[in-house]
This record gives sequence, structure tokens and C-alpha cells, in this order.
Amino acid sequence: MGEHAAGAIKPLHAHEFMLVSADGLFNQLISFDYHDPSGFYHSLLEDEERYYDEMDGLVQSMQSILDEEVVKVNGEVCRPEVLTTALDFRGSENLPCITFFVQFRAKLRAGMNVYECFYDEEVTEYDYEVYWVFPPGSEVVEVSVSTEKDVVTNNVLILWARAGDNVGCYEKVVFNIPATS
Repeated sequence: MGEHAAGAIKPLHAHEFMLVSADGLFNQLISFDYHDPSGFYHSLLEDEERYYDEMDGLVQSMQSILDEEVVKVNGEVCRPEVLTTALDFRGSENLPCITFFVQFRAKLRAGMNVYECFYDEEVTEYDYEVYWVFPPGSEVVEVSVSTEKDVVTNNVLILWARAGDNVGCYEKVVFNIPATS
């Protein structure tokens, strides 16, 4: 978010969807909801150049955050890349939603696989949920996180934290991908 807007805009909530394919493609959709009383983000819709400058800045900012994390799959370091971002509104020009499209590839294998992420500990400013969806037939075997968690079906994992929770340092998700015939 641009410096000019940062003071007036308050984060409200975030969702992340981590979609894992059997061929090792990890697609992340990360959406942040804000309260923007000054209408800064809505005003960008009137000026295409300002809009794209702001979106480019958001992509660079998110990429620098992701670059501070260490993501490993089966012991190999992966580099999540922000592909683009989108600006939407949740029913009001004062409720912008910014969604980042992030992707990385890893070498998955039939059988057990391990995702690990190392990042700085922090106190959350807002509630958030993370939904992991693995390929059909996969199974979440082990989850080690500082947030709350629930394996709701064999291949779907939900993580969540509430404003004020201490989160971070390390995440580990072990999952089994079935062999294909």
C-alpha cells in the first residue's frame, strides 16, 4: 500500500487459498480486506496510471515480504512469486479487497511430502483463515503450526488466527499424494 494511503487504511481480515496440484504447482490466492474511509483505493479507478502504479507497488511489497520467508518442499527451497494483484470492493467504495495471485512449483512425489515455511513471529492485526486444498485422494498426515487448525476432510486443511494472536516462526504440513496408475 502506498505511503500516502497507509495511515488512513485499516486492515480488517484476510483469506488465503493454497491449491496444491499433484504435479507440484502451488497456487496461492491471498485476499486482504480493508476499511478505507478516505476512499483512496476507489479514487484509483479514475486514473489508470495511478491505479497501475499502485498495483505494481503492491506486487513489489508483497514479493519482498514473501522473499523474507523460507519455503521448502521435501527439503528443497522454493520461491513463491507474486504474479499479479487485483483490486475489488466488498459492497462499498470504503471496503477495498486486494487479492494477490502467487505461484511456485515444487517436486512432489507419490507418497509422503513435506511443506515447511519459516518466517518471523508476529502478532496478528486482524483475523485470517488459510484454506489448503490438496489433490483428490491425498491425505493431510501431520500439521505443525502456531495457529488453530482443522483437517476437515482428508485433503482439506483450514488454519486460522484471530487479531492479537502470536503467530509465526514455523509451519509444517505433511501430506500423502497417492500413486497414479
